Formats: sequence, structure tokens, C-alpha cells
Amino acid sequence: MQYSCLSTFLLALLSLSKVSFSQDCSHQNQDLVTIVVDQSGQGQFSTVQQAIDSVPVENNIWTRIIVKPGTYKEKVVVPGDKPCIVLEGNSASDTMIEWGDGGDVNKSATFTLYADNFKARNIGFKNTYNEMTQRGDFSSIKPAPAFQITSDKVSFHRCAFISVQDTLTDFRGRHYFRSCYIEGAVDFIWGGGQSIYKGCEINATTDILGGSTGYITAQGRNSTTDASGYIFHRCSVRGTGPVYLGRAYRQYSRVVFHQSYLSTDVVPEGWDSWRYAGQEGTITFAENKCNGPGADMSARVKWQKTLSSEEVDKLIDAKTFINQDEAGNHPLKFRPKSFKADRTITVDKSGDGNFTSVQAVVDSVLLNNNAWICIHLKADTYTEKVQITKERQFIYLEGEGRSNTVIRWGDAGDVTKSSTFSLFADNFMAANLTIKNTYDAGNITWAPAAMLMGDKALFYKCGFVSIQDTLTDSQGRHFFDSCYIEGAMDFIWGSGPSVYQGCSIHAVADHLRGGPGYITAQGRSDSSQTNGNGKSYLGRAYKAYSTVIFYKTSMSNVIVPEGWFSWKQAGQESAITYAEIECDGPGASMSRRVNWMKKLEDKELSHFIGSSFVDGDGWREKMPSPVA
Repeated sequence: MQYSCLSTFLLALLSLSKVSFSQDCSHQNQDLVTIVVDQSGQGQFSTVQQAIDSVPVENNIWTRIIVKPGTYKEKVVVPGDKPCIVLEGNSASDTMIEWGDGGDVNKSATFTLYADNFKARNIGFKNTYNEMTQRGDFSSIKPAPAFQITSDKVSFHRCAFISVQDTLTDFRGRHYFRSCYIEGAVDFIWGGGQSIYKGCEINATTDILGGSTGYITAQGRNSTTDASGYIFHRCSVRGTGPVYLGRAYRQYSRVVFHQSYLSTDVVPEGWDSWRYAGQEGTITFAENKCNGPGADMSARVKWQKTLSSEEVDKLIDAKTFINQDEAGNHPLKFRPKSFKADRTITVDKSGDGNFTSVQAVVDSVLLNNNAWICIHLKADTYTEKVQITKERQFIYLEGEGRSNTVIRWGDAGDVTKSSTFSLFADNFMAANLTIKNTYDAGNITWAPAAMLMGDKALFYKCGFVSIQDTLTDSQGRHFFDSCYIEGAMDFIWGSGPSVYQGCSIHAVADHLRGGPGYITAQGRSDSSQTNGNGKSYLGRAYKAYSTVIFYKTSMSNVIVPEGWFSWKQAGQESAITYAEIECDGPGASMSRRVNWMKKLEDKELSHFIGSSFVDGDGWREKMPSPVA
């Protein structure tokens, strides 16, 4: 499955903050939990997927999964809510995970990684789909990734990646490959990742193409401000037939080979502009201090870049290219101050807390309260309707995990009265819980999980689940970080100036029995991944000046080609601001988008992704620290 971070009311922000590789996981220098996978039955599990599934949701301690030697024939997925995993084999030659699926590059990978903070050591990944292809039968070769990465802060040491086409889908995020082996023939290192390959062996097995030339890289950098690129430092390139070093998958594609060995298999031209012939000025393909017979520059394409020593140094240094803290460039990252609420009240249905229902404890908060109060909900399902009135500010609602702590109710029909959770107060925060509207009477109608009417509300690792009008983001400034939002019809709607960062949007449009769904319906008078079932529009115009922006967002094929619908504003599209900037994935193709979609200038975009948009007065920094 694929996810999409999106913004409903002005912005989808999926830009990646620059942090060290283990900052989000506790006890950085040791693995606190060890799980053994052994096909012989001598470990806790016999398959890798079983071991992954055993890792707790929202895991925040390094969990080491030792995979004993063997060939594990299985398809493995690491969900986005299971970070901090170390996958370790005995060696890449005797510990292999393999599967044979191909055709759909987004679904056929042997190993798919959605979680941040992941390490792999001494293990191989293989897709066998194209193994039976007859030599020279180019038309029968299909995309068949061995590994797909759509997450941040990932490293590989002494690993192997083997396939024919799209072997390593280095899709997005910051990644470090050290002493790895990568084999393929066509675009076998591709995507929009920001990655360093150091001391790696690149094997271009292009003899399978029957004389046609292969391509090592197909990098997808979107703009001059996009930090992505593939940097090969002290690597070796060999093969079994002719191969280009790379071709431009996007207009600002960036690939650099530095101090690397290039065999005679590298074609004299070196590079191919592919889809961007005539626009080579924006492409950064460079070679610096390389050696070997394939490093002869005399017949290289004339538009290959020559980088200065300073430029090269910044790219090959992990500290400056993939492992630095550039928080100043991403002002919307949630960085609360390290203080807790003034008082904590516990809700426990078993009777071991201060209260047994959420509404009861909310009602206990004094009117015109002006000190942060933490309401801690023990893991359970609370079947009740909750309302926080405007006089009860400074409440921090804290659960014990999005899948463990759920507030649910089933009401529908009146969008202003049927919400499971209604917030009218300013200065509110929620973390690690899910709010759900379970209404299901066979007909689809308004049934919000949450309705937000207050200002300065922050949601961290929360879930919102319904079918229509799931998240009624009516008014006020709101910030959503690492949340999950599910629905089919207008399931993020309202007039709030809000930012959705690193969120997973799940469009369940199959509930509509063939009709398309709509993710947003904005009413104005910013790593992640849209997944789902059925087709969906990115949004439709609820009011004349509807504004929705997707920025650095991964879109799956559930997005309809047109992307947007003017709805009630047909004929008045010039007032609508719908925009997509630096998005990727199969649903991000712009070839059939509505012709009235906006193109924002850098200054306009900076306004939306800067802190002034929702946080000009710095209210997010005054929030209590969430519990991971």
C-alpha cells in the first residue's frame, strides 16, 4: 500500500526534517529487544513478516531482528507505525529474502519499507519475477523491485539487492548504503531518494536485454530546492553489457559518481536526458575523479555538469548531505518544549483511574482554566460522545497508542451535531489515540469523527476514521503531525487554515459503489502516501476561494487523473487555489490534470510552508511534550 500526506486547507507538508539517524528511537547505542527468525523453528518466529508484525505499533526502542541463514520466500512489508527496527542476517550471500512479483512497481516489491529509523545488515533482497525472461525479450521484462523505500533515516550495510528492472526503488527519504551489492539492468536504482552509496558494487546485468543498452539510475529530483539525489562514492560499476550511468526521471535529476571505478560496460556518452531532451540545463549528472576504462570523458554528453570541489565535498559528506539538522529550512516541524502538563488525570474503564469516561473528566475541568491539564486515557475503547466547550481550554488528551486507545460513537445526519468528538475550546492538544464514527446504516451520510471549532489545536499520532466528513476542520489554526485519516467523501473539509505533516490518508472510496470519492472540500470565503480502495479526487471546491496545496506528497493510483473538481464553483475556477508541488507516485502524473490548477511562485509557496501560516505567534512551542 501507498500513503499520502496531504493538507486540507491550505497545505500538505511532507518535507523531511534533518535529524540524526537514531534521534527518534530511545537508547541510540544499543538494541534493547532482540527477536530471532529461524526457518528450522529454533527462533521465536519462522518468517520475517511474523517478526515484523510482532513489533509494537508506535515502537520507539531499537528492536533487533536476527534472521538466521536461509532463503525466506516471502513478501515483507514494514508499516509506517513500526519504526526503530534493525534487520540483521548472517551475510548477504546466505541470508536472502526473495519473492517473484512484477508489473506494478508500487505493489510488487519483495520488501517494502514505510517506517522511518530502519537499519539492515548482512542480508539480501531478491525479486525473481524476471528470472525466466528469455535473453533479448525486452518487452517481457517488467518492473520488479527487490526493495522499496518510502521512508526517512534508513541505512544498509553489506546488503544485496537483486532483480532486473527497478531493483532498488529508492523512492523518498534520506538513505545510506555502505558496502552493498546492487544488481539489475533497467533503472535498477531509481526514485526520488536523497541517498549516499559508499563502497558499493553496481552490477549491470544488461546481457538480458539482448544487445539493448541498460540504465543504472533514474533519479527523480523535482526542483532546485529539492534536496534529493544519488551520490556514489568509491563505488565500482561492472556489468555484462552496455549501460548508461543514468537517465533523467525528472527535470532536475541529480546523480554524481565520485572516485568510482567504471568498467568498459559504461557507454561512451555516459548519460541520457530521456524525457527532458532539450532541457538538459536543469539536470545535474556529474563524474569526479573516477577511473577505469569506462571513465573516459572524451565522448561524454556535452551537458554533463562539472562540479567544484566545494560542491562535491558537500555531497559526499553524510553530515552535510543526509545527516544534518536543517530545521531552519522546515519551520513547521513540531518541536514542543520539554515540559509536562501541570496536572494529570487518569481515565480507566476498569475503575483504577480518577474517572471511567472521557466526558466525565472533561466536565471536571474548571471553567476558564488557564493551566495545562493532561487527561491520560488508558488503553481501551471508550464508546461515548465527547464535547469540550470553549470555556475549558488547555486540555491535553493523551492515549496509549493510536490502535490501543479509541473513542467511538455512531451518530449521523446533522454534520454539526453528530461528531464523536467536538472541540470548541482554544489551546488543545491530543496524542496517541483514535477518534472514530461507527455510523453504518447502509446509507452514506454526514458522520464526522471530529469537529474542530477552536483555535490553536495540535494532533500528534492520532487517527480519525469515518466515511463522510470524517474530519470537520471548521475553523481555527490546526496542526496535524503523523496522523491517520480515513474516509470516502469530503473526509477532510471545512475552512480551517491547517497543516497536515507526515499524515497517512486512506481513501475508502469503494464504499461509494463505483462513484469517485473526494478527499478534501475546503471552504475558504504541506516524506509520506494516499492509499485506499476505489478512485478519489484530491478535492472539490466547497466555497469560491477554496485553497488546497499538496507539497512533496506521494500519491497512489487511487487519485483520478483530473485530480480536482470545481463542484459548486464551476465556471469560477480562477478564484480557486489548487496546487501540487514536487509530488510523486503514480497518482501524481500531471498529464491529465484540470487546466485551471494553479502554479505557485516560490514566494507564494514559502508563505504556506513557513511558520507564519499557522504559527505566527509560536503557539505550538507552548504545547506539552507528547508521550511517544
